[in-house]
Amino acid sequence: MSDYDWIDDDAFCVTFVRGLTPREALSRFPTEVFDGDDEEGDYEEGLVSARPAEGGAILSEWNGFAGTLPEILSRLSSGTVTASVFRNVNMVASFVHYADGQEVLAFDWLFPDDDASGAYLAERTELGLAGEDAEGDLPQALKLAERITGVRANGSSETVAAHCVFEHY
Repeated sequence: MSDYDWIDDDAFCVTFVRGLTPREALSRFPTEVFDGDDEEGDYEEGLVSARPAEGGAILSEWNGFAGTLPEILSRLSSGTVTASVFRNVNMVASFVHYADGQEVLAFDWLFPDDDASGAYLAERTELGLAGEDAEGDLPQALKLAERITGVRANGSSETVAAHCVFEHY
């Protein structure tokens, strides 16, 4: 988890996007994109920060959920793949994976179902996110997102390269 120290682990949405730069990923949102993080403190909600990562970009939201919305994920995943890990303060959680505009997988990573089926079942079972012994675990949900997208946080992921304000909230 040390590569993800910038996640507020109480309420967050983290979206992995393969093959796009932070600015390219945010340009798929229906809003204006700003460089860097100089204006981050000016917004209490709707802020989406984009960070460079190995293999693509990672978008993060504090107490946000844009990365779970079908209208965002279908645009964001066009021609590529995404995986979002979400949790709010009420312990509502989801893992959503889109490929080329279509949902491939969605499940509650915090309370995984022991009779799960579907896409990436072997990987989910191996990581403890499906099957009889499943236990919801944030590091494991992030690891699944990394495996599915091929995007991994690295040293440069601590720095926000671009951001936007998504006023859907």
